[in-house]
Amino acid sequence: MLLRNYLNSLHKEIEKLENYGFTESVEVKEEIRAIKQALVNVRTVFLNGSELYIKEYIDARYKIERVSYAYHYQDREGNCIFRYDDAVHKPALRYREHKHTSDGSIVPSDLPDISEIFEEIIRTF
Repeated sequence: MLLRNYLNSLHKEIEKLENYGFTESVEVKEEIRAIKQALVNVRTVFLNGSELYIKEYIDARYKIERVSYAYHYQDREGNCIFRYDDAVHKPALRYREHKHTSDGSIVPSDLPDISEIFEEIIRTF
Protein backbone atom coordinates (compact mmCIF):
# COMPACT_ATOMS: atom_id res chain seq x y z
CA MET A 1 0.00 0.00 0.00
CA LEU A 2 1.30 3.41 -0.87
CA LEU A 3 1.60 6.09 1.78
CA ARG A 4 -0.98 8.28 0.02
CA ASN A 5 -3.44 5.34 -0.02
CA TYR A 6 -2.96 4.78 3.69
CA LEU A 7 -3.56 8.44 4.47
CA ASN A 8 -6.63 8.47 2.22
CA SER A 9 -8.06 5.46 4.07
CA LEU A 10 -7.47 7.24 7.39
CA HIS A 11 -9.33 10.29 6.08
CA LYS A 12 -12.23 8.10 4.90
CA GLU A 13 -12.58 6.56 8.37
CA ILE A 14 -12.63 10.02 9.94
CA GLU A 15 -15.21 11.17 7.39
CA LYS A 16 -17.46 8.27 8.41
CA LEU A 17 -17.57 9.64 11.97
CA GLU A 18 -18.38 13.09 10.63
CA ASN A 19 -21.05 11.76 8.26
CA TYR A 20 -22.73 9.77 11.05
CA GLY A 21 -22.95 12.97 13.09
CA PHE A 22 -20.72 11.93 16.01
CA THR A 23 -18.21 14.78 15.76
CA GLU A 24 -18.25 18.42 16.64
CA SER A 25 -14.87 19.16 15.04
CA VAL A 26 -11.93 17.38 13.44
CA GLU A 27 -8.44 18.75 12.93
CA VAL A 28 -5.94 16.75 10.84
CA LYS A 29 -2.28 17.68 10.44
CA GLU A 30 0.04 15.73 8.18
CA GLU A 31 3.74 16.16 7.61
CA ILE A 32 4.84 14.17 4.57
CA ARG A 33 8.58 13.58 4.33
CA ALA A 34 10.59 12.94 1.20
CA ILE A 35 11.67 9.44 2.20
CA LYS A 36 8.12 8.02 2.23
CA GLN A 37 7.47 8.85 5.85
CA ALA A 38 4.71 10.84 7.48
CA LEU A 39 3.70 12.26 10.83
CA VAL A 40 -0.03 12.40 11.41
CA ASN A 41 -1.80 14.23 14.23
CA VAL A 42 -5.58 14.22 14.55
CA ARG A 43 -7.78 15.85 17.16
CA THR A 44 -11.43 14.89 17.10
CA VAL A 45 -13.98 16.46 19.43
CA PHE A 46 -17.19 14.46 19.76
CA LEU A 47 -20.68 15.81 20.44
CA ASN A 48 -20.55 14.58 24.04
CA GLY A 49 -17.38 16.63 24.63
CA SER A 50 -15.02 13.65 24.59
CA GLU A 51 -11.87 13.88 22.49
CA LEU A 52 -9.68 11.52 20.49
CA TYR A 53 -6.04 12.33 19.82
CA ILE A 54 -4.24 10.31 17.16
CA LYS A 55 -0.48 10.43 16.66
CA GLU A 56 1.19 8.21 14.10
CA TYR A 57 4.68 8.09 12.69
CA ILE A 58 4.47 6.11 9.45
CA ASP A 59 7.28 4.64 7.38
CA ALA A 60 6.20 3.46 3.92
CA ARG A 61 9.56 2.78 2.28
CA TYR A 62 8.93 -0.96 2.00
CA LYS A 63 5.46 -1.40 3.45
CA ILE A 64 3.13 0.64 5.64
CA GLU A 65 4.63 0.50 9.12
CA ARG A 66 3.33 2.52 12.04
CA VAL A 67 6.70 3.04 13.70
CA SER A 68 5.14 4.70 16.71
CA TYR A 69 1.57 5.52 17.58
CA ALA A 70 -0.82 6.72 20.25
CA TYR A 71 -4.62 6.77 20.19
CA HIS A 72 -5.79 8.62 23.28
CA TYR A 73 -9.52 8.91 24.03
CA GLN A 74 -10.63 11.04 26.97
CA ASP A 75 -13.88 12.34 28.42
CA ARG A 76 -14.86 16.02 28.53
CA GLU A 77 -12.98 16.49 31.82
CA GLY A 78 -9.74 15.10 30.37
CA ASN A 79 -9.94 11.71 32.11
CA CYS A 80 -8.51 8.84 30.08
CA ILE A 81 -11.14 6.42 28.79
CA PHE A 82 -8.52 4.42 26.88
CA ARG A 83 -5.17 4.87 25.21
CA TYR A 84 -3.44 2.52 22.81
CA ASP A 85 0.26 3.17 22.34
CA ASP A 86 3.67 1.61 21.98
CA ALA A 87 5.60 4.01 24.20
CA VAL A 88 8.40 2.67 26.35
CA HIS A 89 7.58 2.73 30.07
CA LYS A 90 9.73 2.93 33.18
CA PRO A 91 9.68 0.51 34.79
CA ALA A 92 9.63 -1.44 31.55
CA LEU A 93 6.57 -3.40 30.52
CA ARG A 94 6.96 -6.98 29.32
CA TYR A 95 5.32 -5.98 26.03
CA ARG A 96 5.64 -3.02 23.68
CA GLU A 97 2.10 -2.58 22.34
CA HIS A 98 -0.39 -1.94 25.09
CA LYS A 99 -3.62 -0.30 26.18
CA HIS A 100 -4.24 2.01 29.12
CA THR A 101 -7.73 1.64 30.55
CA SER A 102 -9.92 4.06 32.49
CA ASP A 103 -9.14 2.29 35.77
CA GLY A 104 -5.42 2.99 35.33
CA SER A 105 -4.34 -0.50 34.37
CA ILE A 106 -2.07 -1.28 31.43
CA VAL A 107 -2.75 -4.44 29.42
CA PRO A 108 -1.08 -5.98 26.37
CA SER A 109 -2.88 -5.11 23.14
CA ASP A 110 -2.14 -5.60 19.48
CA LEU A 111 -1.79 -2.59 17.21
CA PRO A 112 -5.41 -1.58 16.57
CA ASP A 113 -6.94 -0.65 13.25
CA ILE A 114 -8.39 2.86 13.22
CA SER A 115 -11.87 1.52 12.42
CA GLU A 116 -11.70 -0.66 15.56
CA ILE A 117 -10.84 2.38 17.66
CA PHE A 118 -13.79 4.31 16.23
CA GLU A 119 -16.10 1.37 16.91
CA GLU A 120 -14.89 1.25 20.52
CA ILE A 121 -15.57 4.97 20.90
CA ILE A 122 -19.06 4.68 19.41
CA ARG A 123 -19.87 1.90 21.88
CA THR A 124 -19.14 4.31 24.76
CA PHE A 125 -21.82 6.80 23.63
